[in-house]
Amino acid sequence: MISPARRLIAPIVALAFAGGTHGGAALAAENPASFGVRPSAVQVLSRITARDALLDSYTVPVHVDVHMHKLFTFHFGLNGTQYYKRPDHLALDLHQMPSQYKKLFGEIGTPLTWDATYDLRLIDATAADGHTTYRVEGIPRRPQTVVKMELEIDSDANAPVRGTWTCNDGTQIAMSFDEQPAGPYQLPKHAVADVAVSGYKIHAVLEYGAYAFNAAVADSVFTPGE
Repeated sequence: MISPARRLIAPIVALAFAGGTHGGAALAAENPASFGVRPSAVQVLSRITARDALLDSYTVPVHVDVHMHKLFTFHFGLNGTQYYKRPDHLALDLHQMPSQYKKLFGEIGTPLTWDATYDLRLIDATAADGHTTYRVEGIPRRPQTVVKMELEIDSDANAPVRGTWTCNDGTQIAMSFDEQPAGPYQLPKHAVADVAVSGYKIHAVLEYGAYAFNAAVADSVFTPGE
């Protein structure tokens, strides 16, 4: 029998990790003046995704290690597969995840989908200790469950990318994620998320397996079931 905790955790993990399924390639050390003028959010984002310009699609197995606390702490793992298809399709097929959460996962997206999904603007750029931290805000171009995205992108190659996604019910998902070289690309290898929802505190760690690149991915993969 599937435990109540496992029934609940799949949609919560979908919320927790949707934004961390693709981190940006680390920027070279720089400061805002290196652009001549302060860069736009699109310029910052284009530098993140430049290494992945020839990536049309991928599939990758994922394992999620979950600690869920509400009076008691539950610890267990979930397995699934993530799919990406250019220009803006993303889906997570996670065991026991209700189909309606696939749509939410796609809304949150990755750096490769953000420009199409969100109206982006640079809200701050702070230089310190030889590197720059850019803060980028994204507002959805169309009504959806996520109402705002905020990112911190550090030009330090060893720094994680951090983000916060706010949903229309006020839920906030805080994430940090790291990338490593995957073939000719720079793609997620490890992510950590924290979210409080429905009285539960969730701490989840996502590990990505071996990527398969530029294979045919059916559009139906990205269409939530009824």
